[in-house]
Amino acid sequence: MPVSRVDLGRLRSLLGEELSEPTLREVLFRSKVEPGAIEGSELILEVTPDRLDLLDEAGLARELNGLLGRARGLDYATEPAPVAGAEGRQNASVSPLRGEFQAAVVVAPADRPLDEGLREELVRYQELLHSTTGQDRRAGSLGLYPLERLTPPIRYALEPLGQIEFVPLGGTEPMSAARFFDEHPMAQRYGALGRQGELALTLRDSQDRILSLPPVLNATPGGEIRPGDRRILIESTGTNAARVRELVGYMLLPFAGRGWKVHPFPIHRPERVDDGLETIRSRSLSAVPTSLARTLGTRFSASELVDLFHTLRLGAEPKEGKVRVEVPPWRPDLLAECDLAEEVAIAQGYNRLAPLLAPALTQGRRLPPAHLEDQLREVAMGMGFQELYVPTLVSAGAAARGPGLGESLPLVNPPSQEYSHVRSSLAPGLLEALSRNTGSPYPQRVFEVGAVVVPDRTSPTRTRTERRLALLEAAEGTGFAQAAAWGERLLTLLGVQAAREPLEVPGTLPGRSAQVRLAGERLFWLGEVHPRVLTELKLPCAVSFLELDLTTLERLRPSPLPA
Repeated sequence: MPVSRVDLGRLRSLLGEELSEPTLREVLFRSKVEPGAIEGSELILEVTPDRLDLLDEAGLARELNGLLGRARGLDYATEPAPVAGAEGRQNASVSPLRGEFQAAVVVAPADRPLDEGLREELVRYQELLHSTTGQDRRAGSLGLYPLERLTPPIRYALEPLGQIEFVPLGGTEPMSAARFFDEHPMAQRYGALGRQGELALTLRDSQDRILSLPPVLNATPGGEIRPGDRRILIESTGTNAARVRELVGYMLLPFAGRGWKVHPFPIHRPERVDDGLETIRSRSLSAVPTSLARTLGTRFSASELVDLFHTLRLGAEPKEGKVRVEVPPWRPDLLAECDLAEEVAIAQGYNRLAPLLAPALTQGRRLPPAHLEDQLREVAMGMGFQELYVPTLVSAGAAARGPGLGESLPLVNPPSQEYSHVRSSLAPGLLEALSRNTGSPYPQRVFEVGAVVVPDRTSPTRTRTERRLALLEAAEGTGFAQAAAWGERLLTLLGVQAAREPLEVPGTLPGRSAQVRLAGERLFWLGEVHPRVLTELKLPCAVSFLELDLTTLERLRPSPLPA
């Protein structure tokens, strides 16, 4: 889970009064925060990945004040009109490299401009967001700029390196872009994300002053916020529109929690003018009391729900038998009514919800498919296989490489490139596990019982979950004949007779794979992995596999397996 180090002095200032450590830990227990040790003046926290707002001091203080009954409701001040003259220009040249661009402007209260404590918090929180939502700046990155010392419009473009010279943040001397990309540590790490050949991304104001080279580093002084600043531009660029918008939304929180007002930042794009309002405004969701009662097992009136949502610092009002909930931009985790049900449970306190025994055909017993899986596990271990647990998410390479059947489904917002697809077969994941254990002696025999997801147009979700068993062996001399022998043993165990027939399985040697059907449906398939795949994964010996469809077997098997 993401980890944060919160300054206790600034947190207590935001809370408005001193909290003892036991009281602080007790209240945090009700939220999605796991408090850790206190080191000096800092409290170490872990939060669930869906509540990154709690990594920020202001976000954590908002949550605590709500749970303690000291503050209620959303309390989020936005202005529909942009700050005079503040707007952006996005050049069409950026689209192939990093085409998403969003921004907002925050204005300080008259008596509370930017101070050093808030500046430190902004830098800390910004880097946390880069490593989580921003996927180490690949999906999105953030920049903060002193709008009072700039002259809009702000221009976002891809420029030749020879036209770029600036003072990198923290530096004192101007540096050419070519030298910057060759020598600077930040360019060594992130330079490829903002450069295309002899071109680089830039943010400039109308006086041609460089603000930053996104997503690498800001410039001095155009990209340097200082204590005393009253108008700050928050900007995000990236490759993923949802992540870029979320990053701006999260970054509004440290300011909104301290009473700063939020203004839109219009951007003139090649195809249209974006007024910037969608980035800063809150969203509306509806909660139906009867539906929440079915989910939580406890009835709440509309007025009680409004009170609970206010406790979690959300806007809420009853409307036509429902509760309209106002969600701020730093809560992208709230998407549907089921998410609101969880908020109600947190506000109420899980320990205060009445226990409800869900209706079920059986109680205290395992379902027949679980018994079947256990029996097959014993069979696999008796054949000398070792069980592995492999993630359900796989890389695009593993999904395409095989061996397996069916189309692995890509995720819209993958957590990483290594986990970008939902697997449709077990064998590719086991094969990657073997590739990470080439230092162990051979033969290696592994198996897994697990779930896969396959396309299904008849389902409301257009997908269907199936259970599978996969056997893999890496050994000298293994091959199609070995996998066929496993299949014969399984057919004998199942007490069925079925014919093997040819089947071309992606990722296998042509003519060295097959399937077995039962009652006209595919029961299992097997084969010998193609040498091209073995070479790609640096596996030193042959690999054979068999994959059994447990969902089909459970539906079609004539009788239980022998004890």
